[in-house]
Amino acid sequence: MKTKAILLLPPAILGVQTAFSLTLPSLVLLSIYLLLLIWFKKIQKKEILVFFFVFSVFFGVASHAEFQNTTSLIEGESRIPIEFRSGVKIDGDSFRAIGIDTRTGEKILVTYIIRSEADKQRLLSVSFFGLASILEGELKTPSESRNPGGFHYRDYLIRKKVHWIFESETFPLAQAGYKSLSIRERLGKLRETEIRKIYERLPRETATLVSALIFGDQSTIPEKVEDAYVTLGITHLLAISGMQVSVLAGIALFVGIRLGVAREKMSFALILLLPMYAVLAGGSPSVNRAVIMAVILLMVPLGGTRNGLGPLDALALSFKLYLLVDPYTVFDAGFQLSYAVTFALLVSYKGLKEKGLTGIALLLTATLISQLSALPILLAHFYTVPLIGIVANLLFIPLYSFLFSPAVYSLYLLLLIFTTLPASIIGPINKLILFSEKIALSLSAIPAQFYPGQMGFWLLAFYSLLVVIIFTNWERQDKLLNNLLFLLIPFAVLFSQSIVEANFARTGEITLIDVGQGDSLFITLPGGAGNYLIDTGGSIVFEKKDWQERHGSFEPGKDIVIPFLKARGISTLDKLILTHGDQDHIGGAAAIIEHLKVKEIVLPKVTEKSGTEQAIIKMAAQKHIKVTEVNRGDKWQAGGAYFYVLSPEKRDSGKRNDQSIAIYTILGGKGWLFTGDLEERGEAALMEQYPRLKIDVLKAGHHGSKTSSGEKFVGHYHPKTVWISAGVNNRFGHPHTETIRRFEELGMAIYRTDLHGAITYTFYGDKGTFSTHLPYNALSKAN
Repeated sequence: MKTKAILLLPPAILGVQTAFSLTLPSLVLLSIYLLLLIWFKKIQKKEILVFFFVFSVFFGVASHAEFQNTTSLIEGESRIPIEFRSGVKIDGDSFRAIGIDTRTGEKILVTYIIRSEADKQRLLSVSFFGLASILEGELKTPSESRNPGGFHYRDYLIRKKVHWIFESETFPLAQAGYKSLSIRERLGKLRETEIRKIYERLPRETATLVSALIFGDQSTIPEKVEDAYVTLGITHLLAISGMQVSVLAGIALFVGIRLGVAREKMSFALILLLPMYAVLAGGSPSVNRAVIMAVILLMVPLGGTRNGLGPLDALALSFKLYLLVDPYTVFDAGFQLSYAVTFALLVSYKGLKEKGLTGIALLLTATLISQLSALPILLAHFYTVPLIGIVANLLFIPLYSFLFSPAVYSLYLLLLIFTTLPASIIGPINKLILFSEKIALSLSAIPAQFYPGQMGFWLLAFYSLLVVIIFTNWERQDKLLNNLLFLLIPFAVLFSQSIVEANFARTGEITLIDVGQGDSLFITLPGGAGNYLIDTGGSIVFEKKDWQERHGSFEPGKDIVIPFLKARGISTLDKLILTHGDQDHIGGAAAIIEHLKVKEIVLPKVTEKSGTEQAIIKMAAQKHIKVTEVNRGDKWQAGGAYFYVLSPEKRDSGKRNDQSIAIYTILGGKGWLFTGDLEERGEAALMEQYPRLKIDVLKAGHHGSKTSSGEKFVGHYHPKTVWISAGVNNRFGHPHTETIRRFEELGMAIYRTDLHGAITYTFYGDKGTFSTHLPYNALSKAN
């Protein structure tokens, strides 16, 4: 059944998908798929049973995995015996590791805040493989996605069979002892030891690349460099690729045979060694795929295709074996990208060979094929298309393939022989790596990111089908230019569709984004008339010592607001409105300015500006962004809607909170008041100046604090609905009980980000609908 193994992949995928979601579309798609295969005479009618059998097998395996993926632990448990069977991640003062509860056998994510630099050095100096300890702390449920487009952390952990996070108060080595290790754990320990040696003996830049390309360790790649590689669509270069594994296996086989070892013995040796290498290399999807494929081909007598098994068949079989072992892998973006790109390149190989492409033409065509095959996956997971990715890949693929990879392997081999290496060897490589990082940072600064937005199932299915149609027809194009233009068709269709959606959308939206203890509110007007972001959220920064600083620490602007805007297909903000200088309102502004096109920044017209405001103004000047300062009486109009600035007062006085920008508008048939952190003094000024204001929806000031939304204020305007932005279990106790009681006594509908996640009002004309990202309970009370 040569090449038919590939045809059996969709039933396997749909079987797994049906088990996890029990969706009717999976069965419909399977039926359509089989009808198309029969129509195009790819299979005979009698073979349909084979396809349903494959569907049933994978449905059964995935259903069993889902049934078994449960927990018997109870939230709040305070004492747990843990055994560590994998490495740990120590980042600044943060300790994280997956451990096994020795009572139940369940996986648990253990976290610990390191108390001192000496403790950190102790943790770094030992191996956690096989270490057993009794920890005290608190067992908690992982957080769920609280915003559209947000990362589903709880789902991610559950698919790794981790249901709990244990926040330890106990130093992990306090009551520790070691247990015997399995072969896999010994290999993991060896990997950890070798990575440590690399960092001890090489400069940071070189050590980072060597550990990434040999052992798959990317934990110390600088955040800016990592972001640049993500922006350029070249993160695959920082990981061990399946191609590297294949080349290494091929070289080993060739050298062994040339040294006189029988092919059968070399094949058998590689079959044993390659799975070990997969563990040493970190076990990424691309490595596992390449190893499984290589083992399959080596197991066929004499390998190759002489016995009816080719690379495509090996790819299909490895895919099925992977899913049989871990059905949850089907959700992994790395897994999907590895198989999709490999499949596309293998299918296109014949066409590339027949066209006689070489050099730049071959690299350009192969890059386009890879980008095209990855398109539906990038849209599904990241809502992003790196337009500059083709150029970046053309530049960096040769650099990594012909220079960095050979240099990295040579350096590591030398480190195995010599304790130290001379500066004459390390210096030039380190300088070249630094130079390549500068190029990546410069290229990533070019505004060439395209955000089509989050797409539904059927739209993604359309683009997937379009990609398949392009692949099945591109070989008919004779000229190179026609080849390249033909491959660009899906990108052109996607770009056109996004323009139409952005400029002809009939609905508008107001969303209070859940940024934790902070504020961020997004407004988009119908027909692309305007995109406004009021505040960005922000983390309060406490002074830390060097050893406490974390790599890529959490920041709401970068980690919450930008993914939300990407999911909405927003790459340009007409106005970034920063209500006042507090960090929890504008701390994320720098990330917004860095990643999106901002046409105008709006600040309150006050004499004394915070340090964060001053930094934003400086950044705006560097990027040539217009900065406007406003106070009471200013206004603007867009798409038939008027926005009125009601605060701050023209005379500069009072606390910073009472100098917040307050904006009034009418959208979707409702009057809206956005108040920043306005408190009672500012509210009194509004009542005095605008006594007849019609407010249907109030964004409560200062996160529902008792110093805002005063009894006189809400009693005077009597809004029907209130939105409150507050962090879950925040240390300030927001929203305060008195404030909630005040709203309830007036019969107001209360929406809170700490209870409901992001809150959205979608409107068309004068009508609209409220919705929350998490289930809404109108009777929710304060914590």
